Amino acid sequence: MRCEKIEFERLLNTRDLGSLVTADGRRIKKNRLIRSGQLINSSEKDKKKLEQLVGTVIDFRTDKERREQPNPELSGVKELHIPVLGSLTAGITREKESDKEAFIRSAGDPKVALEQMISIYRSFPTMPSAAAAYKAFLQILLENEDKAVLWHCTAGKDRSGFASVMIEHILGVSDEDIFEDYLYTNECIKEDVKQLLGQFVSSGSAVSKEAVILLFTAQEQFLAAAFDEIDKQFGSFDGYLENVLGADSEMRRRLKDKYLEDA
Repeated sequence: MRCEKIEFERLLNTRDLGSLVTADGRRIKKNRLIRSGQLINSSEKDKKKLEQLVGTVIDFRTDKERREQPNPELSGVKELHIPVLGSLTAGITREKESDKEAFIRSAGDPKVALEQMISIYRSFPTMPSAAAAYKAFLQILLENEDKAVLWHCTAGKDRSGFASVMIEHILGVSDEDIFEDYLYTNECIKEDVKQLLGQFVSSGSAVSKEAVILLFTAQEQFLAAAFDEIDKQFGSFDGYLENVLGADSEMRRRLKDKYLEDA
């Protein structure tokens, strides 16, 4: 099972978690939790739809990403900037320097690209900037009372994807469905990846198609590496949530009460 894609004219990876069912037979409420890629490409119709649905936007991107690709102004929508990464990270951030770095270091060698992405995912649970961002993210969800919360990065696959994994786990979505939803990102961003690959090829640079795909898509082995690191460091996902993010059993219960309903 995977999130339900919300139809927009120009936003290709915006999805409502409300279609997901939990292990105890409940389901996530619709139009409350929304994951997305960047919003800069929104049409006027898209912006109006966002204004109707969303009360709070959480932007996980770096300062430089936000300056280069700013979000549109949305009337009545509160925007919060909570950067997950403190620096350029090839394959995840999309600053111009980062794209160039991804090409120089990794785009020519699938092995290097794979090792790089797995290393990044293993660092997500322990990286101080990520821990601070995801702790704030969960607190915002807990306190939200107005419309939906939408969180996004650039492609909506890594930083936003890991945030989605966390709240899905807290609410009781099975690991199988969590992985399925994570991988569904590739269907949503396939045109973006195709365009990126075309840009690298047209530049005349020697790139490996396999390496570029590894850098700019969601892969099961990436998320599996994060889960493995969590188990090694904290014993369980709940241990990670409590010890790193402060999401104890009481907080997790309150989030369930807020965002779940009978199926």
